[in-house]
Amino acid sequence: MAPEQEPKGYRWDIITAEELKYAPPYFQDVPETTTEVECKLSGTWPKWLHGSFLRVGVGRFTVPTSEDDSTPRVIIQHLFDGLALLHKFRMTDGRVYYMSRYTSNGITRAAQRDGYVKNSWVGPNPNTPLFEAQDPCSKLLGARQTVFLPHDSIEPDALNVHVQPRRGMHLPEDKNPNSRGVKAEDPATQEILVHTDWNCMQICDAKTLEPKRLLSHAVIDPELAGTGCCAHPVHDRKRGTTYNYLIDAAGIMYIFALDVVANPARLLWKSALPCKPCYTHALAMTDKYVVFVRNPVILDLSDPSKTLVEAMVCEHDSPVYFYVLDKADGKVIASYQVPNFYFFHTANAYDYVDPKTGHTNVHVDIASYKAEHYPYHEYAISNVINPLKPYQTGRLVRYELSAVNTRDPGVVVRGTVKAAIPDMMAELPRISKAASMDPNYRFVYGVSGNGISAPGTDVPIGRLGNGVDMPHASFYGHLFKSDWRTGTFKAWVPQNGESCPTEPIFIQRPGATEEDDGIVITITINKEGTNSILVGLDGRTFEEVARADMPQVYALGPHGSFVEGDFGVVSRMGREGE
Repeated sequence: MAPEQEPKGYRWDIITAEELKYAPPYFQDVPETTTEVECKLSGTWPKWLHGSFLRVGVGRFTVPTSEDDSTPRVIIQHLFDGLALLHKFRMTDGRVYYMSRYTSNGITRAAQRDGYVKNSWVGPNPNTPLFEAQDPCSKLLGARQTVFLPHDSIEPDALNVHVQPRRGMHLPEDKNPNSRGVKAEDPATQEILVHTDWNCMQICDAKTLEPKRLLSHAVIDPELAGTGCCAHPVHDRKRGTTYNYLIDAAGIMYIFALDVVANPARLLWKSALPCKPCYTHALAMTDKYVVFVRNPVILDLSDPSKTLVEAMVCEHDSPVYFYVLDKADGKVIASYQVPNFYFFHTANAYDYVDPKTGHTNVHVDIASYKAEHYPYHEYAISNVINPLKPYQTGRLVRYELSAVNTRDPGVVVRGTVKAAIPDMMAELPRISKAASMDPNYRFVYGVSGNGISAPGTDVPIGRLGNGVDMPHASFYGHLFKSDWRTGTFKAWVPQNGESCPTEPIFIQRPGATEEDDGIVITITINKEGTNSILVGLDGRTFEEVARADMPQVYALGPHGSFVEGDFGVVSRMGREGE
Protein backbone atom coordinates (compact mmCIF):
# COMPACT_ATOMS: atom_id res chain seq x y z
CA MET A 1 0.00 0.00 0.00
CA ALA A 2 1.41 3.41 -0.96
CA PRO A 3 1.72 6.20 1.58
CA GLU A 4 -1.69 7.70 2.20
CA GLN A 5 -2.49 11.42 2.29
CA GLU A 6 -6.24 11.66 1.69
CA PRO A 7 -8.49 11.19 4.72
CA LYS A 8 -10.84 8.24 4.43
CA GLY A 9 -13.97 7.99 6.50
CA TYR A 10 -13.63 11.45 8.10
CA ARG A 11 -15.33 14.74 7.40
CA TRP A 12 -12.72 17.20 6.21
CA ASP A 13 -14.82 20.09 4.93
CA ILE A 14 -14.90 23.75 5.96
CA ILE A 15 -17.58 24.52 8.52
CA THR A 16 -19.29 27.89 8.68
CA ALA A 17 -20.15 30.13 11.61
CA GLU A 18 -23.73 28.90 11.33
CA GLU A 19 -22.66 25.26 11.50
CA LEU A 20 -20.44 25.99 14.49
CA LYS A 21 -23.61 26.74 16.43
CA TYR A 22 -24.26 23.00 16.49
CA ALA A 23 -21.12 22.51 18.56
CA PRO A 24 -21.36 22.43 22.37
CA PRO A 25 -20.44 25.53 24.41
CA TYR A 26 -16.93 24.22 24.95
CA PHE A 27 -16.35 24.42 21.19
CA GLN A 28 -17.35 28.07 21.23
CA ASP A 29 -15.20 30.99 22.32
CA VAL A 30 -14.87 30.78 26.10
CA PRO A 31 -13.89 33.61 28.48
CA GLU A 32 -10.63 34.05 30.33
CA THR A 33 -10.40 34.67 34.08
CA THR A 34 -7.40 36.96 34.44
CA THR A 35 -7.90 37.72 38.14
CA GLU A 36 -7.44 34.78 40.48
CA VAL A 37 -10.69 33.59 42.09
CA GLU A 38 -11.28 31.08 44.87
CA CYS A 39 -13.25 28.03 43.76
CA LYS A 40 -16.30 26.70 45.55
CA LEU A 41 -15.34 23.29 46.96
CA SER A 42 -17.06 20.08 47.90
CA GLY A 43 -15.55 16.99 49.42
CA THR A 44 -12.10 17.28 50.96
CA TRP A 45 -9.01 18.48 49.13
CA PRO A 46 -5.91 17.18 50.96
CA LYS A 47 -4.00 19.87 52.83
CA TRP A 48 -0.71 18.32 51.73
CA LEU A 49 -1.56 19.29 48.13
CA HIS A 50 0.58 22.41 47.74
CA GLY A 51 1.44 23.67 44.28
CA SER A 52 0.02 24.77 40.93
CA PHE A 53 -1.81 22.69 38.35
CA LEU A 54 -1.09 24.13 34.90
CA ARG A 55 -3.13 23.30 31.82
CA VAL A 56 -3.11 24.68 28.33
CA GLY A 57 -5.98 24.20 25.93
CA VAL A 58 -7.92 25.79 23.11
CA GLY A 59 -10.45 28.46 23.95
CA ARG A 60 -11.19 30.46 20.82
CA PHE A 61 -12.50 29.14 17.51
CA THR A 62 -13.46 32.40 15.80
CA VAL A 63 -11.04 35.21 14.91
CA PRO A 64 -12.12 38.73 13.86
CA THR A 65 -10.57 40.02 10.63
CA SER A 66 -11.27 43.69 11.30
CA GLU A 67 -11.22 45.91 14.36
CA ASP A 68 -14.92 46.76 14.11
CA ASP A 69 -15.95 43.17 13.27
CA SER A 70 -17.45 44.39 9.97
CA THR A 71 -15.84 41.58 7.97
CA PRO A 72 -16.48 37.85 8.30
CA ARG A 73 -14.72 36.08 11.14
CA VAL A 74 -12.33 33.25 10.41
CA ILE A 75 -13.64 29.97 11.82
CA ILE A 76 -10.93 27.64 13.17
CA GLN A 77 -11.34 24.24 11.54
CA HIS A 78 -9.41 21.81 13.75
CA LEU A 79 -9.38 21.18 17.49
CA PHE A 80 -5.58 21.43 17.55
CA ASP A 81 -5.73 24.88 15.90
CA GLY A 82 -7.97 26.64 18.43
CA LEU A 83 -6.26 29.63 20.03
CA ALA A 84 -4.43 28.90 23.26
CA LEU A 85 -5.85 29.50 26.74
CA LEU A 86 -3.49 28.90 29.68
CA HIS A 87 -5.03 27.81 33.00
CA LYS A 88 -3.62 27.69 36.51
CA PHE A 89 -5.13 26.11 39.62
CA ARG A 90 -3.24 27.13 42.75
CA MET A 91 -3.75 24.66 45.58
CA THR A 92 -2.82 25.34 49.19
CA ASP A 93 -4.13 24.46 52.65
CA GLY A 94 -7.13 22.56 51.26
CA ARG A 95 -8.22 25.48 49.05
CA VAL A 96 -8.22 25.87 45.27
CA TYR A 97 -7.77 29.13 43.33
CA TYR A 98 -8.20 29.51 39.57
CA MET A 99 -7.21 31.88 36.79
CA SER A 100 -6.69 31.73 33.03
CA ARG A 101 -5.41 33.91 30.20
CA TYR A 102 -5.29 33.84 26.42
CA THR A 103 -1.69 33.57 25.26
CA SER A 104 -2.10 34.07 21.49
CA ASN A 105 -3.77 37.47 21.22
CA GLY A 106 -1.08 38.57 18.78
CA ILE A 107 -2.68 36.28 16.21
CA THR A 108 -5.95 38.17 16.61
CA ARG A 109 -4.23 41.57 16.36
CA ALA A 110 -2.51 40.51 13.14
CA ALA A 111 -5.78 39.16 11.70
CA GLN A 112 -7.55 42.46 12.38
CA ARG A 113 -4.72 44.24 10.57
CA ASP A 114 -4.21 41.82 7.65
CA GLY A 115 -7.73 40.54 7.07
CA TYR A 116 -6.78 36.89 7.50
CA VAL A 117 -5.21 34.65 10.15
CA LYS A 118 -1.52 33.82 9.98
CA ASN A 119 -0.53 30.65 11.81
CA SER A 120 0.58 27.08 11.23
CA TRP A 121 -2.54 25.05 10.56
CA VAL A 122 -2.88 21.40 11.47
CA GLY A 123 -6.34 21.01 9.95
CA PRO A 124 -8.15 22.64 7.01
CA ASN A 125 -6.99 26.18 6.29
CA PRO A 126 -9.65 28.38 7.95
CA ASN A 127 -8.85 31.27 5.58
CA THR A 128 -10.15 29.26 2.60
CA PRO A 129 -13.63 30.92 2.42
CA LEU A 130 -11.95 34.35 2.49
CA PHE A 131 -9.49 33.93 -0.34
CA GLU A 132 -11.94 31.94 -2.47
CA ALA A 133 -14.32 34.90 -2.31
CA GLN A 134 -11.65 37.49 -3.20
CA ASP A 135 -9.96 38.73 -6.32
CA PRO A 136 -6.96 36.46 -7.00
CA CYS A 137 -4.62 39.47 -6.86
CA SER A 138 -5.81 40.55 -3.42
CA LYS A 139 -3.68 40.57 -0.31
CA LEU A 140 -5.46 37.42 0.83
CA LEU A 141 -3.14 35.35 -1.30
CA GLY A 142 -0.95 35.35 1.80
CA ALA A 143 -3.70 33.46 3.55
CA ARG A 144 -2.96 30.40 1.42
CA GLN A 145 0.23 29.78 3.33
CA THR A 146 -0.49 27.31 6.12
CA VAL A 147 2.95 26.86 7.70
CA PHE A 148 4.17 29.95 9.56
CA LEU A 149 7.70 29.76 10.93
CA PRO A 150 8.49 32.32 13.66
CA HIS A 151 11.31 34.83 13.14
CA ASP A 152 13.77 36.28 15.63
CA SER A 153 11.74 39.36 16.55
CA ILE A 154 8.28 37.86 16.89
CA GLU A 155 5.93 39.12 19.61
CA PRO A 156 5.49 36.78 22.59
CA ASP A 157 1.83 36.05 21.78
CA ALA A 158 2.06 35.96 17.98
CA LEU A 159 2.12 32.17 17.69
CA ASN A 160 -0.29 29.53 18.93
CA VAL A 161 1.74 27.48 21.46
CA HIS A 162 -0.55 25.15 23.35
CA VAL A 163 0.59 21.62 24.02
CA GLN A 164 2.65 21.11 27.21
CA PRO A 165 3.18 23.63 30.05
CA ARG A 166 6.10 23.16 32.45
CA ARG A 167 8.13 25.18 34.94
CA GLY A 168 10.64 27.58 33.39
CA MET A 169 14.40 27.33 33.04
CA HIS A 170 17.27 29.81 32.65
CA LEU A 171 17.56 30.95 29.04
CA PRO A 172 20.15 33.04 27.17
CA GLU A 173 19.86 36.81 27.09
CA ASP A 174 16.78 38.01 25.26
CA LYS A 175 17.61 40.26 22.30
CA ASN A 176 14.07 40.38 20.91
CA PRO A 177 12.79 43.98 21.17
CA ASN A 178 9.19 42.74 21.17
CA SER A 179 9.53 40.62 24.30
CA ARG A 180 7.79 41.77 27.46
CA GLY A 181 8.65 41.83 31.12
CA VAL A 182 12.06 41.28 32.64
CA LYS A 183 14.29 38.29 33.16
CA ALA A 184 13.16 36.09 36.02
CA GLU A 185 15.55 35.64 38.91
CA ASP A 186 14.25 32.10 39.44
CA PRO A 187 12.49 30.83 36.28
CA ALA A 188 11.60 27.53 37.98
CA THR A 189 9.18 29.39 40.27
CA GLN A 190 8.45 32.52 38.23
CA GLU A 191 7.94 31.36 34.64
CA ILE A 192 5.97 28.82 32.65
CA LEU A 193 7.56 27.23 29.59
CA VAL A 194 5.05 26.00 26.99
CA HIS A 195 6.11 23.49 24.33
CA THR A 196 4.56 22.66 20.98
CA ASP A 197 5.35 20.51 17.92
CA TRP A 198 7.50 23.27 16.44
CA ASN A 199 11.00 24.37 17.29
CA CYS A 200 9.43 27.10 19.39
CA MET A 201 8.86 27.75 23.09
CA GLN A 202 6.68 30.35 24.77
CA ILE A 203 7.60 31.88 28.13
CA CYS A 204 4.73 33.10 30.33
CA ASP A 205 4.74 34.78 33.72
CA ALA A 206 3.83 32.20 36.35
CA LYS A 207 1.80 34.67 38.42
CA THR A 208 -0.12 36.60 35.76
CA LEU A 209 0.10 33.99 32.93
CA GLU A 210 0.98 36.81 30.53
CA PRO A 211 3.24 35.86 27.57
CA LYS A 212 6.76 37.28 27.87
CA ARG A 213 8.88 35.73 25.16
CA LEU A 214 8.92 33.43 22.13
CA LEU A 215 12.12 31.69 21.12
CA SER A 216 13.47 28.67 19.31
CA HIS A 217 16.09 26.24 20.56
CA ALA A 218 18.54 27.99 18.22
CA VAL A 219 18.64 30.84 20.75
CA ILE A 220 20.13 28.37 23.20
CA ASP A 221 22.60 27.11 20.59
CA PRO A 222 22.83 27.84 16.83
CA GLU A 223 23.30 24.11 16.30
CA LEU A 224 19.62 23.70 17.18
CA ALA A 225 18.18 25.49 14.15
CA GLY A 226 15.38 23.52 12.51
CA THR A 227 11.64 23.00 12.32
CA GLY A 228 9.93 19.96 13.79
CA CYS A 229 10.39 19.33 17.50
CA CYS A 230 8.83 17.13 20.13
CA ALA A 231 6.00 18.66 22.17
CA HIS A 232 6.91 16.31 25.03
CA PRO A 233 10.66 16.51 25.57
CA VAL A 234 11.56 14.03 28.30
CA HIS A 235 13.04 15.47 31.49
CA ASP A 236 15.58 13.62 33.61
CA ARG A 237 15.19 15.17 37.06
CA LYS A 238 18.20 13.33 38.48
CA ARG A 239 20.62 14.65 35.87
CA GLY A 240 18.94 17.99 35.23
CA THR A 241 18.66 17.33 31.49
CA THR A 242 15.97 17.25 28.83
CA TYR A 243 16.03 15.44 25.50
CA ASN A 244 14.29 16.44 22.28
CA TYR A 245 14.56 16.08 18.52
CA LEU A 246 14.64 18.51 15.61
CA ILE A 247 14.62 18.36 11.83
CA ASP A 248 17.17 20.70 10.23
CA ALA A 249 16.97 22.55 6.92
CA ALA A 250 18.65 19.65 5.10
CA GLY A 251 15.97 17.24 6.31
CA ILE A 252 18.20 15.44 8.80
CA MET A 253 16.65 14.35 12.08
CA TYR A 254 18.62 14.83 15.29
CA ILE A 255 18.26 14.03 18.98
CA PHE A 256 19.77 16.58 21.35
CA ALA A 257 20.35 16.90 25.08
CA LEU A 258 20.09 20.12 27.08
CA ASP A 259 21.53 20.90 30.47
CA VAL A 260 18.52 22.74 31.91
CA VAL A 261 20.05 23.26 35.35
CA ALA A 262 22.82 25.44 33.91
CA ASN A 263 22.40 29.21 33.84
CA PRO A 264 21.71 29.59 30.99
CA ALA A 265 20.67 26.21 29.59
CA ARG A 266 23.27 24.73 27.26
CA LEU A 267 23.60 22.08 24.58
CA LEU A 268 25.29 18.86 25.75
CA TRP A 269 25.19 16.82 22.56
CA LYS A 270 23.38 16.50 19.24
CA SER A 271 23.22 13.21 17.31
CA ALA A 272 21.88 12.43 13.86
CA LEU A 273 19.38 9.60 13.49
CA PRO A 274 19.67 7.05 10.66
CA CYS A 275 16.10 7.49 9.42
CA LYS A 276 13.88 9.68 7.28
CA PRO A 277 12.28 12.73 8.94
CA CYS A 278 8.95 12.08 10.56
CA TYR A 279 6.32 13.57 12.84
CA THR A 280 6.77 12.27 16.38
CA HIS A 281 4.86 13.85 19.25
CA ALA A 282 6.65 12.25 22.21
CA LEU A 283 9.98 10.70 23.15
CA ALA A 284 10.83 8.04 25.73
CA MET A 285 13.76 7.59 28.08
CA THR A 286 15.13 5.15 30.59
CA ASP A 287 17.71 5.74 33.29
CA LYS A 288 20.57 5.11 30.83
CA TYR A 289 19.06 5.75 27.43
CA VAL A 290 16.95 8.03 25.24
CA VAL A 291 14.62 6.06 22.99
CA PHE A 292 13.43 7.69 19.77
CA VAL A 293 10.40 5.89 18.35
CA ARG A 294 10.01 6.71 14.67
CA ASN A 295 6.34 7.26 14.06
CA PRO A 296 5.73 6.07 10.46
CA VAL A 297 4.52 9.50 9.35
CA ILE A 298 6.64 11.49 6.90
CA LEU A 299 6.56 15.23 7.54
CA ASP A 300 7.04 17.02 4.20
CA LEU A 301 7.06 20.82 4.68
CA SER A 302 8.25 21.66 1.16
CA ASP A 303 4.86 23.06 0.12
CA PRO A 304 3.83 25.91 2.48
CA SER A 305 0.27 25.83 1.15
CA LYS A 306 -0.33 22.38 2.63
CA THR A 307 -1.66 22.08 6.14
CA LEU A 308 0.35 20.01 8.58
CA VAL A 309 -1.99 17.04 8.32
CA GLU A 310 -1.72 17.24 4.53
CA ALA A 311 2.06 17.29 4.92
CA MET A 312 1.90 14.13 7.04
CA VAL A 313 2.14 11.05 4.86
CA CYS A 314 1.30 7.85 6.73
CA GLU A 315 3.45 4.89 5.73
CA HIS A 316 1.05 2.03 6.36
CA ASP A 317 3.55 -0.61 5.25
CA SER A 318 6.50 0.74 7.18
CA PRO A 319 7.70 -0.83 10.42
CA VAL A 320 8.11 1.33 13.48
CA TYR A 321 11.77 1.87 14.34
CA PHE A 322 13.20 2.26 17.85
CA TYR A 323 16.60 3.94 18.17
CA VAL A 324 18.36 3.66 21.53
CA LEU A 325 20.86 6.43 22.35
CA ASP A 326 23.26 6.57 25.28
CA LYS A 327 22.44 9.55 27.52
CA ALA A 328 26.12 10.14 28.22
CA ASP A 329 27.22 11.01 24.69
CA GLY A 330 24.18 10.64 22.40
CA LYS A 331 25.58 7.73 20.41
CA VAL A 332 23.05 5.34 18.85
CA ILE A 333 23.82 1.96 20.41
CA ALA A 334 20.95 -0.21 19.10
CA SER A 335 18.19 -0.20 16.48
CA TYR A 336 14.95 -2.21 16.42
CA GLN A 337 11.79 -2.54 14.41
CA VAL A 338 8.27 -3.79 15.14
CA PRO A 339 5.16 -4.08 12.93
CA ASN A 340 3.40 -0.88 11.91
CA PHE A 341 1.42 1.22 14.41
CA TYR A 342 0.86 4.93 15.08
CA PHE A 343 1.06 6.87 18.30
CA PHE A 344 0.91 10.26 19.96
CA HIS A 345 2.10 9.53 23.50
CA THR A 346 4.44 7.31 25.44
CA ALA A 347 3.62 6.34 29.04
CA ASN A 348 7.01 5.32 30.47
CA ALA A 349 10.20 3.41 29.68
CA TYR A 350 12.92 1.72 31.68
CA ASP A 351 16.01 -0.43 31.32
CA TYR A 352 16.80 -3.50 33.41
CA VAL A 353 19.19 -6.44 33.49
CA ASP A 354 17.57 -9.61 32.22
CA PRO A 355 18.26 -12.25 34.91
CA LYS A 356 18.27 -15.01 32.29
CA THR A 357 20.82 -13.50 29.90
CA GLY A 358 22.62 -10.89 31.99
CA HIS A 359 22.05 -8.39 29.18
CA THR A 360 20.28 -5.02 29.41
CA ASN A 361 16.75 -4.91 28.03
CA VAL A 362 14.55 -1.86 27.49
CA HIS A 363 10.77 -1.67 27.80
CA VAL A 364 8.82 1.20 26.21
CA ASP A 365 5.13 1.63 27.07
CA ILE A 366 3.09 3.39 24.36
CA ALA A 367 -0.56 4.17 23.62
CA SER A 368 -0.51 2.73 20.10
CA TYR A 369 -3.04 2.62 17.27
CA LYS A 370 -3.56 -0.09 14.71
CA ALA A 371 -1.97 0.31 11.31
CA GLU A 372 -5.24 0.85 9.44
CA HIS A 373 -6.05 3.96 11.44
CA TYR A 374 -5.24 7.43 10.19
CA PRO A 375 -5.27 9.18 13.56
CA TYR A 376 -4.71 12.83 12.60
CA HIS A 377 -7.85 13.75 10.67
CA GLU A 378 -10.66 12.94 13.06
CA TYR A 379 -10.15 16.03 15.20
CA ALA A 380 -11.27 18.38 12.42
CA ILE A 381 -14.23 20.36 13.79
CA SER A 382 -16.42 19.22 10.89
CA ASN A 383 -15.75 15.62 11.90
CA VAL A 384 -16.21 16.38 15.59
CA ILE A 385 -19.65 17.87 15.01
CA ASN A 386 -20.78 15.14 12.63
CA PRO A 387 -18.33 12.20 12.53
CA LEU A 388 -18.66 9.66 9.78
CA LYS A 389 -17.49 6.74 11.89
CA PRO A 390 -16.60 5.87 15.48
CA TYR A 391 -13.38 7.32 16.78
CA GLN A 392 -10.14 5.34 16.79
CA THR A 393 -9.14 3.21 19.72
CA GLY A 394 -5.59 2.86 21.01
CA ARG A 395 -4.14 0.27 23.34
CA LEU A 396 -1.48 0.49 26.03
CA VAL A 397 1.31 -1.75 24.71
CA ARG A 398 4.73 -2.62 26.17
CA TYR A 399 7.46 -3.08 23.56
CA GLU A 400 10.65 -4.95 24.47
CA LEU A 401 14.08 -4.15 23.04
CA SER A 402 16.36 -6.98 24.10
CA ALA A 403 20.10 -6.92 24.80
CA VAL A 404 20.65 -3.28 23.85
CA ASN A 405 24.19 -3.48 25.23
CA THR A 406 25.26 -6.10 22.65
CA ARG A 407 23.90 -4.68 19.40
CA ASP A 408 25.54 -3.25 16.31
CA PRO A 409 23.58 0.01 15.87
CA GLY A 410 23.83 -0.33 12.09
CA VAL A 411 21.87 -3.59 12.17
CA VAL A 412 18.12 -3.30 12.77
CA VAL A 413 16.84 -6.24 14.81
CA ARG A 414 13.32 -7.26 15.73
CA GLY A 415 11.65 -5.89 18.83
CA THR A 416 8.72 -7.68 20.44
CA VAL A 417 5.45 -6.96 22.20
CA LYS A 418 6.03 -7.94 25.81
CA ALA A 419 2.62 -7.07 27.28
CA ALA A 420 -0.56 -5.08 26.74
CA ILE A 421 -3.64 -4.01 28.67
CA PRO A 422 -6.43 -5.70 26.66
CA ASP A 423 -9.99 -4.46 26.18
CA MET A 424 -9.15 -0.92 27.26
CA MET A 425 -8.93 2.07 24.95
CA ALA A 426 -5.98 4.17 26.13
CA GLU A 427 -4.77 7.69 25.43
CA LEU A 428 -3.03 10.54 27.26
CA PRO A 429 -1.21 8.12 29.63
CA ARG A 430 0.31 9.58 32.81
CA ILE A 431 2.21 8.08 35.73
CA SER A 432 3.60 9.14 39.09
CA LYS A 433 6.74 11.28 38.76
CA ALA A 434 8.50 8.88 41.13
CA ALA A 435 7.62 5.96 38.81
CA SER A 436 9.43 7.45 35.83
CA MET A 437 12.06 5.01 34.48
CA ASP A 438 11.38 2.58 37.37
CA PRO A 439 11.42 -1.09 36.23
CA ASN A 440 9.04 -1.98 39.05
CA TYR A 441 6.39 0.63 38.33
CA ARG A 442 2.81 -0.60 38.03
CA PHE A 443 0.20 2.07 37.42
CA VAL A 444 -0.77 4.14 34.39
CA TYR A 445 -3.62 6.67 34.47
CA GLY A 446 -5.26 7.89 31.27
CA VAL A 447 -8.41 8.59 29.29
CA SER A 448 -10.61 6.00 27.65
CA GLY A 449 -13.99 5.49 26.00
CA ASN A 450 -13.31 7.67 22.98
CA GLY A 451 -16.49 8.90 21.29
CA ILE A 452 -18.94 7.18 23.62
CA SER A 453 -22.13 8.82 24.80
CA ALA A 454 -22.35 10.59 28.17
CA PRO A 455 -25.73 9.64 29.66
CA GLY A 456 -27.76 12.60 30.86
CA THR A 457 -25.82 15.36 29.16
CA ASP A 458 -27.81 18.16 27.55
CA VAL A 459 -25.18 18.95 24.90
CA PRO A 460 -24.23 15.96 22.73
CA ILE A 461 -21.57 16.79 20.16
CA GLY A 462 -22.85 14.87 17.16
CA ARG A 463 -25.70 16.39 15.13
CA LEU A 464 -26.45 13.21 13.27
CA GLY A 465 -24.46 10.62 15.17
CA ASN A 466 -20.97 9.19 15.05
CA GLY A 467 -21.45 6.51 12.43
CA VAL A 468 -23.41 4.21 14.72
CA ASP A 469 -26.39 6.58 15.04
CA MET A 470 -25.56 7.62 18.58
CA PRO A 471 -24.74 11.21 19.52
CA HIS A 472 -21.75 11.49 21.79
CA ALA A 473 -20.74 14.08 24.35
CA SER A 474 -17.01 13.64 24.59
CA PHE A 475 -13.93 12.38 22.87
CA TYR A 476 -13.25 10.47 26.04
CA GLY A 477 -16.01 9.01 28.16
CA HIS A 478 -14.05 8.01 31.25
CA LEU A 479 -10.66 7.64 32.91
CA PHE A 480 -8.69 4.49 33.62
CA LYS A 481 -6.12 3.27 36.10
CA SER A 482 -4.26 0.25 34.75
CA ASP A 483 -1.94 -2.13 36.55
CA TRP A 484 0.94 -3.78 34.67
CA ARG A 485 1.39 -6.37 37.43
CA THR A 486 -2.14 -7.75 37.10
CA GLY A 487 -2.97 -6.70 33.54
CA THR A 488 -6.27 -5.24 34.75
CA PHE A 489 -7.72 -1.75 35.00
CA LYS A 490 -10.31 0.33 36.83
CA ALA A 491 -12.58 2.90 35.21
CA TRP A 492 -13.92 6.17 36.57
CA VAL A 493 -17.01 7.43 34.75
CA PRO A 494 -18.35 10.97 35.32
CA GLN A 495 -21.83 11.03 36.83
CA ASN A 496 -24.92 13.27 36.62
CA GLY A 497 -24.55 14.03 32.93
CA GLU A 498 -21.00 15.35 33.22
CA SER A 499 -18.66 14.64 30.32
CA CYS A 500 -15.24 15.13 28.70
CA PRO A 501 -12.82 14.15 31.49
CA THR A 502 -9.37 15.47 30.66
CA GLU A 503 -5.94 13.88 30.90
CA PRO A 504 -5.57 12.75 34.53
CA ILE A 505 -2.58 14.03 36.49
CA PHE A 506 -1.37 11.91 39.42
CA ILE A 507 0.24 13.74 42.38
CA GLN A 508 1.93 11.54 44.96
CA ARG A 509 1.48 12.32 48.65
CA PRO A 510 4.70 13.54 50.29
CA GLY A 511 6.30 10.67 52.19
CA ALA A 512 4.24 8.03 50.38
CA THR A 513 5.67 4.52 50.24
CA GLU A 514 3.07 3.13 47.81
CA GLU A 515 3.18 4.17 44.15
CA ASP A 516 -0.53 5.05 43.98
CA ASP A 517 -0.75 6.87 47.33
CA GLY A 518 -1.88 10.30 46.18
CA ILE A 519 -4.56 12.15 44.27
CA VAL A 520 -5.56 12.14 40.60
CA ILE A 521 -6.93 15.40 39.19
CA THR A 522 -9.00 15.84 36.06
CA ILE A 523 -11.52 18.33 34.66
CA THR A 524 -15.07 17.51 33.59
CA ILE A 525 -17.85 19.60 32.05
CA ASN A 526 -21.26 19.91 33.69
CA LYS A 527 -24.49 18.53 32.27
CA GLU A 528 -25.43 21.82 30.62
CA GLY A 529 -21.99 22.44 29.15
CA THR A 530 -21.79 25.85 30.81
CA ASN A 531 -18.99 25.39 33.33
CA SER A 532 -16.30 22.92 34.28
CA ILE A 533 -15.31 21.16 37.47
CA LEU A 534 -11.88 20.21 38.77
CA VAL A 535 -12.30 16.71 40.21
CA GLY A 536 -9.99 14.90 42.62
CA LEU A 537 -9.87 11.09 42.76
CA ASP A 538 -8.15 8.95 45.36
CA GLY A 539 -5.11 7.45 43.63
CA ARG A 540 -5.62 4.02 45.19
CA THR A 541 -9.39 3.52 45.15
CA PHE A 542 -9.90 5.65 42.02
CA GLU A 543 -13.03 7.14 43.55
CA GLU A 544 -13.98 10.80 43.76
CA VAL A 545 -12.98 12.60 46.96
CA ALA A 546 -13.24 16.30 46.09
CA ARG A 547 -14.25 18.84 43.48
CA ALA A 548 -13.81 22.55 42.77
CA ASP A 549 -16.19 24.55 40.59
CA MET A 550 -14.58 26.68 37.89
CA PRO A 551 -16.16 30.05 36.98
CA GLN A 552 -16.28 29.15 33.29
CA VAL A 553 -16.40 26.21 30.93
CA TYR A 554 -12.93 24.77 30.40
CA ALA A 555 -11.59 24.99 26.88
CA LEU A 556 -10.77 21.49 25.73
CA GLY A 557 -7.08 20.77 25.70
CA PRO A 558 -4.86 17.77 26.08
CA HIS A 559 -2.08 18.36 28.56
CA GLY A 560 -1.11 19.70 31.95
CA SER A 561 1.55 19.58 34.66
CA PHE A 562 1.63 19.91 38.42
CA VAL A 563 4.39 22.11 39.85
CA GLU A 564 5.03 21.62 43.54
CA GLY A 565 5.52 24.45 46.03
CA ASP A 566 5.07 28.22 45.89
CA PHE A 567 4.91 28.66 42.13
CA GLY A 568 4.10 32.05 40.63
CA VAL A 569 3.88 33.90 43.92
CA VAL A 570 6.39 36.51 42.72
CA SER A 571 5.87 38.18 39.35
CA ARG A 572 8.58 39.77 37.18
CA MET A 573 6.35 41.17 34.45
CA GLY A 574 7.37 44.81 35.02
CA ARG A 575 9.65 46.32 32.38
CA GLU A 576 13.21 47.36 33.03
CA GLY A 577 13.35 50.76 34.74
CA GLU A 578 9.78 50.65 36.09
